[in-house]
Amino acid sequence: MKETAKTYAAKLKLGPHHAIERFGVVTGVVAITFAMLLVGTIASATANNRARLDETALYTTSFTTSKTELTGKVHGVYTNDGRTRALVLMRFDGSAAGSFSTDAANYQAFLTGSNEQLDTQALATSITGSIVVFGSTGYLGVVLDSDAPFEQQIASLTLRANSELVYKEDSGRELREDLQDDGSFTEFDQWRLFVNPGASGTEEAASLGGERIDPAALYYELVVAAQEQEIREAMDGQLMEMRAVLNRIDEYNGEMSRVNVDGVFIEPPEVPVQVAGDAVTGEPADAEAESTLALEADWVDPRGYDFDWRSGSVEEGYLDAIMPAGETSYVTFLGDKARAVDEENPGFAPNDMAWLLTDGNDLKEHRQTSQAMEPLTNIMNNTTQAYQDYHRLKTAYQVDSYSELLDLEVALRGVDSSGSVNAGEEALLTY
Repeated sequence: MKETAKTYAAKLKLGPHHAIERFGVVTGVVAITFAMLLVGTIASATANNRARLDETALYTTSFTTSKTELTGKVHGVYTNDGRTRALVLMRFDGSAAGSFSTDAANYQAFLTGSNEQLDTQALATSITGSIVVFGSTGYLGVVLDSDAPFEQQIASLTLRANSELVYKEDSGRELREDLQDDGSFTEFDQWRLFVNPGASGTEEAASLGGERIDPAALYYELVVAAQEQEIREAMDGQLMEMRAVLNRIDEYNGEMSRVNVDGVFIEPPEVPVQVAGDAVTGEPADAEAESTLALEADWVDPRGYDFDWRSGSVEEGYLDAIMPAGETSYVTFLGDKARAVDEENPGFAPNDMAWLLTDGNDLKEHRQTSQAMEPLTNIMNNTTQAYQDYHRLKTAYQVDSYSELLDLEVALRGVDSSGSVNAGEEALLTY
């Protein structure tokens, strides 16, 4: 066995006379292995970077103007079906209200190519563009147009406000690192974004498909539609809550004819006019059908509404159909509704309801003095609380939620009448 081991050791050069040769072989294997791992890592990183570039449409999610220091958010990058038109949508924060121009002619944009190291490059796509301002909503956007689908490339987009509506004394605020070498940011009120309109991560917007830029259509699809859906879902929830409370009221009314103390029952009280006759009809949404819930009410809060919101939309408009004949101004109509009062029923006071017993006594007199009457006083208290809960929900539904829908329509009308587009030759300059 020793001789056999020596023979194999000699063939494999494992003896002491071959140490240097073995070291070289091991070093070579390690070097080759390391090189293969390095190449694999570089290839993987390159593929990951390419995938990230392909997916990421927006690299800058907020901005601050360089001179007036107005702040805002970038909501997204949207493209048409052919990916030859893109919209970079942004909005000034609410604190900036009244501090920025609402005229697109007062804005200018500059576009160039870039990479992830913020180095300027030539644009891979020939691009023209325009600027759109959505009235006084705080939203504005830059529309990018190309004859061919956008190439995969990060673009550096600089916005300039040529009309400064506020004065901001130089506070010594340090500019972002990528802006410090550009003197225009101290001379003009500007902000810079990095976007990739060719990325797969853009959102498609049907309203970008037309030849003409329509601020109202864009505003509805990209801003209002989601808000309208939230309100509709909330109203469905309110209807379900109201149905549950009405069921409670029915339950307590049934107890009045069933629960007694020594043969004495509650005489059913007169139902408040704000609640009497109300019913929630229809069925909630399920996997096969949309919700058909609706409130049927004899009394409508004078500040509220009861039109069929489900069969219409903010985009189609509700106001023209609900305004009374002869009323020409929706502003006047909405103002009058907000101040309206119910002169016939000036207040909702379920605590003032009369609660009489079949023996002629007043149940309220036993509220604190007779434990024996507790089964009946519990019914009284529960019913009163249910009326209060229902009235609160009904007011929130008829007044608040309906008004929120109409507020969206008013905002959309405002964009339609005052939205502006700057499609001049110098609206967007590329370099």
